[in-house]
Amino acid sequence: MSVRVARAAWARGWGAGCRRGAADFPLPPPRAVDVAELLRDATAAEEGPREVAARRPPGQCSVLLFPGQGSQVVGMGRGLLRYPRVRELYAAARSVLGYDLLELSLHGPQEALDRTAHCQPAVFVASLAAVEKLHHLQPAVIENCVAAAGFSVGEFAALVFAGAMEFSEGAAVPPEEFLQVSLQTHQDAAR
Repeated sequence: MSVRVARAAWARGWGAGCRRGAADFPLPPPRAVDVAELLRDATAAEEGPREVAARRPPGQCSVLLFPGQGSQVVGMGRGLLRYPRVRELYAAARSVLGYDLLELSLHGPQEALDRTAHCQPAVFVASLAAVEKLHHLQPAVIENCVAAAGFSVGEFAALVFAGAMEFSEGAAVPPEEFLQVSLQTHQDAAR
């Protein structure tokens, strides 16, 4: 199963597991129209019997947590270069950022890598490169992923993994706009 197919399957499974029944909501005020009943009546003929989403045992699920700013170190990503598509990630980052992120990540200097403008894209790309390694070594972990989250810039890696954001969008976020983009993404997801 390809990563994109696994992510799509993950997204479908996530949606199915988050449905709330009408009984989960508080009772309406007196004399209110029972909208839930109207909707049930309107769609009862179309739907047929409802299926309950099967829960997987915890041992058959995985959750990916992506690191944030502060986890950067000169040499990060070196062990990931032999996996498919990792060099493509760094090449795409170079075209988006306008500098060689792979060179900076591998050879530093640490002071330059520690600058917010460099460490956020470096952690973002290295995180997605690590996903490529995981997909190569243990594809079932990717296929059975039920959630992805991130700390700081790791949020963007989690969004790209989930298919909610394009790689180029996450790599191009300027550090001064990081918080604004993060908040906007959360607001859009809530709608």
